[in-house]
Amino acid sequence: MTQELTALPTTFPAGTTVCYRKSFSDYPASTWTLTLYLAGASILSIIAVADGDDFVCTIPVDATQVNFIPGHYKWAERVSKDDEVYEVASGVVTVTSSLAQAIEGSEQEWLERSITALKTHIEGRLPAGMESYQIAGRAVSKIPVKEAISLLASLESRLGRLKNPTAVIRPMLTYFTGTGFIR
Repeated sequence: MTQELTALPTTFPAGTTVCYRKSFSDYPASTWTLTLYLAGASILSIIAVADGDDFVCTIPVDATQVNFIPGHYKWAERVSKDDEVYEVASGVVTVTSSLAQAIEGSEQEWLERSITALKTHIEGRLPAGMESYQIAGRAVSKIPVKEAISLLASLESRLGRLKNPTAVIRPMLTYFTGTGFIR
């Protein structure tokens, strides 16, 4: 059994149910209404249900399952009664993508896609090596192979750091002379 939440979590995956219980001594659920608002790439508002003097706020699975864009969202909880409205809590939540709704390649890092495209570009250029040409006044210039290889090394290094932040990704050759070391 999971522990009951007392606030909106700082992160949750889209397409999952989020339920938490909240109480405010100045705003009992028996006489006030609590509404949760999420605003970012998508918007959502949920009215909490009263359970005694507590509010039970449930974001149902279907509210974030389809057409809800993952990302960072501002949220606010507001209580209301008659003509009164008070914001009682606010913050930021990260809604991650739903792996259940993922399609092939949708959860691949941008760096991984870029590395694949750059490798394909380099491999396609190696036999011919043409970097620029002009036909009927239109010029086309491609990234030089040397720069593409340098960029590839940089992207692979960045991806390696993302996957394993504590590891040394690129070895550095060092040799010692009589007066010190040279890189």
